[in-house]
Amino acid sequence: MHRLISQLKESTIIPLALLMITIPVAHFGYQEFSVTVKGLFSLAPYIAFTAATTLSLVYGRLRVLMTLLVLVISYWAFSTLTGPVGLSWNKFTIETVFNAITILGPLNIALFAFWAEKGSLISDLFTKTAAIAIQVFFVWLVAENHYTGVLHFFTLIFWPSMHPDWLNIAPFSFIAFIIALLAMAIRIITQPSTTNAALLSSLVILFIVSQQLLIPGYLPVFMFLAGLLLVGAIVHETFNMAFKDDLTGLPGRRALNEQLAKLGRHYTIAMMDVDHFKKFNDTYGHDIGDQVLKMVAAKIRKVTGGGKAFRYGGEEFTILFPGRDLQHTLPHLEIVREVIAGYLMRIRDEDRPEDNDEGKNMRGRKNTRIQKTQKKDSSVVSVTISIGVAQREGMNKTPEQVIKAADEALYRAKHGGRNKVST
Repeated sequence: MHRLISQLKESTIIPLALLMITIPVAHFGYQEFSVTVKGLFSLAPYIAFTAATTLSLVYGRLRVLMTLLVLVISYWAFSTLTGPVGLSWNKFTIETVFNAITILGPLNIALFAFWAEKGSLISDLFTKTAAIAIQVFFVWLVAENHYTGVLHFFTLIFWPSMHPDWLNIAPFSFIAFIIALLAMAIRIITQPSTTNAALLSSLVILFIVSQQLLIPGYLPVFMFLAGLLLVGAIVHETFNMAFKDDLTGLPGRRALNEQLAKLGRHYTIAMMDVDHFKKFNDTYGHDIGDQVLKMVAAKIRKVTGGGKAFRYGGEEFTILFPGRDLQHTLPHLEIVREVIAGYLMRIRDEDRPEDNDEGKNMRGRKNTRIQKTQKKDSSVVSVTISIGVAQREGMNKTPEQVIKAADEALYRAKHGGRNKVST
């Protein structure tokens, strides 16, 4: 639960903050801009959309790409409706286009958020684009042939109490936004990520501009923000793929190498390894081994004393202590070692509760009682780690030399009985 809350904060705090900042900018600041700046703002969303589209194609982010297509169509349609061309359209066409965007737009954003990316990029892109094309053709058909029954149905108020007076969109549009928002809320809770947060933000932005379409500034400013958020989501998740370990969530080897290059003249490095991990994997299987690595990473992540944890590779982890000497780090590493050694882990099986809090309560029994259970229940296991520590001194002047010294200390801890901190 704590990790879920942390992931939600990490993925949503920036989009939420930017949305809050953009509201006063669009509502009050836009009117103060010169005509030239306002003209540039009308082009800004297309620039952001182009950048996001390029990144989506390069990195294969099809969900983002299809959301961009929905936003581009919406921005073009809304800009046309409020411009000279739109004013020359008949009332039926204007209402048809507006209602089509406010009904189909949110539903499509939610649809593409859940529509799994599979198969080749080209074939998948063709299928999803065809779905959009069919909808555009249907809207054109209604507008071209003046199918008044369709427009009347979508604007009919079935439940007046469910349609507040402050709404500037049709009842079906409001329902579509509610359905899409609930679906996206479920999506981001079950799978918190920067991309899902950006898709949810795009949905909120589409609602805002639909509501405030006639107020100058809202449309270009908020659509520009939507493009920036999608660009940021792609860049952030690409960065995480390169620098973060997918299994444990710790920074990976590339991130470690960057940090090593920035170290000053005083630092300590600890290398640690899960004891008997290969034997554990052979006994319980790789899935259980992954659970162990996640647990160890979660404990190492909480190291105190100014340390920063990394996954070195396999069952090896590294902790950097910039500006700290050996004596300072030893008590903090001992705490990490003791916490992991004292942690009794129940292997996930059919009897294990799905709720994490309930699982924690089961693990929170008194140690004496758990130890008795462990003799009868092989599903409760524990692991230990061995730690080798070295600081920059003497012949060890480079990070590579300090890591080698820490590895040699780790070797001594292993051969000295394991579950030890060695220097």
